[in-house]
Amino acid sequence: MKWLLDLGAKYRQDLLSGSFYKHLAAAQHPDDVRGWVRQLYYQSSDFTATLAMRYTMCRDFRYQGCFARHATEEVDHASLLLEWMHKHDFLQPGENPTSIAATLETQLVSAYCFRSVLRESYEHQVIAMNLISEGVSFDFFSAVIPVFARLGLKTNRYWTVHREIDQDHLAMGIDLIPQCDEDSAQGKEYSRIARETSVLYGRMLDSWCTANKDIQETLSLAQLVSARR
Repeated sequence: MKWLLDLGAKYRQDLLSGSFYKHLAAAQHPDDVRGWVRQLYYQSSDFTATLAMRYTMCRDFRYQGCFARHATEEVDHASLLLEWMHKHDFLQPGENPTSIAATLETQLVSAYCFRSVLRESYEHQVIAMNLISEGVSFDFFSAVIPVFARLGLKTNRYWTVHREIDQDHLAMGIDLIPQCDEDSAQGKEYSRIARETSVLYGRMLDSWCTANKDIQETLSLAQLVSARR
């Protein structure tokens, strides 16, 4: 369905003009991205979990191969990110990657994807978790990698693989869901899913703009408590 792919691309283009990408372009030091990298761990870890759960719960043979491939190709992403975070001192030795709390908006994106798997149709899952989630991911990593290169942060396979496979992942399953016209009742439902998923991702990215401030306040508080002991 070309119209649905085009709609997803339109919503993603709107996100690229958001505040997160303005903050990203203005980054001058690795510390300027530290806060949202910690948030990214939550998103990466939860999303790979939803993909695994989606395949495990799928009982429709038409979707099983697609869901299995998607889950398999992303299974090690969170561990690759952790490895990179330790190498570049975004995590200290022995530090729990969840020691900095996820923003509510980050939690909402994860909750939406989990709910899609648990309660919604396969059509909903494909639109939310492939078309929009993977499309947003492709745009995100395509924008981040050049900034990291400018900041002297070398990227490992976690970063580069997304730019290589996410365009493929965003289209996975679109040919499997019932085909329809954009102005049909089903087409309007597809559009609604795409829009609300995009809105949630936009709010998540916006919340990451303040993540650096939040992490600095957390670290300052920890240092103050340590000094009083």
